[in-house]
Amino acid sequence: MPVTLTGGCLCGAITYRLEHEPDDVADVCFCRECRKESGAAALPWVQVPPARFALTRGTAKGYATSEVATRWFCPDCGTPLYMTDHENRSIGVTLGSLDNPQAIRPTTQGWVCERVSWQGLDDTLPAYEKSPPYDL
Repeated sequence: MPVTLTGGCLCGAITYRLEHEPDDVADVCFCRECRKESGAAALPWVQVPPARFALTRGTAKGYATSEVATRWFCPDCGTPLYMTDHENRSIGVTLGSLDNPQAIRPTTQGWVCERVSWQGLDDTLPAYEKSPPYDL
């Protein structure tokens, strides 16, 4: 049974809604792009099909960070909000931008090959050298 969650940016200019299913992949990503985008050592995401995500206020600004992905953020306050792929298969929503970030617990860890040495791993979660499997 899906759970409706809401979120948005720091300044409130952009808000969104997503429908979360218990088997959605929620990963902590250690890749260079996530570090640079967030200014943190890792960035947790949840992956959902596009049909289960909608902006409810405002317009995010996109930045293509690779040949396959665009990251979206608030153009006013800079909050990283979500990422889309060019095939329109999934939307990765940053857990920190949720109104209740504790509503989703990460289920896996990805891109550990790019993890900074002082950032620990969660030994209770599977870890992947590169991308975790997303079965969307």
